[in-house]
Amino acid sequence: MPEFHKVLNKTNMPQNDYQKNQESIVRQSTLKFVGEYCRMIGTPLTLLEIVGITNVLTDYCQSGFTKEIKARLSKVDEHIKSKFETV
Repeated sequence: MPEFHKVLNKTNMPQNDYQKNQESIVRQSTLKFVGEYCRMIGTPLTLLEIVGITNVLTDYCQSGFTKEIKARLSKVDEHIKSKFETV
């Protein structure tokens, strides 16, 4: 899993209070979704994985479906699929 965290991190740019508030709402909603998804697929995720997936999905919500987001989501999918192989 050493490469997984590299896909998840993105540099945050300075934001005004409104943008920070909106990002917080998106992040909370996404975190809830990731928790529900984890229960739905029946595979436990580590805290690092949960936060990382939340970051990728938050970036998707904010930036839309870009080439970069597609690549990051593909890596997340691959990582989750690999967890099924070890369960």
